[in-house]
Amino acid sequence: MAKTKEELKEAFSTGKKPTGDDFSDLIDGVEGPQGPKGEPGSDGQDGEQGPKGDPGNDGKDAEPQFTQEQVEALLGLIDDGGGA
Repeated sequence: MAKTKEELKEAFSTGKKPTGDDFSDLIDGVEGPQGPKGEPGSDGQDGEQGPKGDPGNDGKDAEPQFTQEQVEALLGLIDDGGGA
């Protein structure tokens, strides 16, 4: 059983022989009154969803990466197995 501060002072006063329980109570500390309860936290619900973004480009307006001649040359290399 935890002792009060005054009981521990008495147990460790001059001429007394503290017991193992006295040392245990000293190390564990004297229990005081419990503090006030804190405010509750948020409820954790999700917020509203933001607005939908604009759709991206469909790619139909993009400039071709290769010319028709380059495409034909690459296809020719593929057909030949890569050896020029």
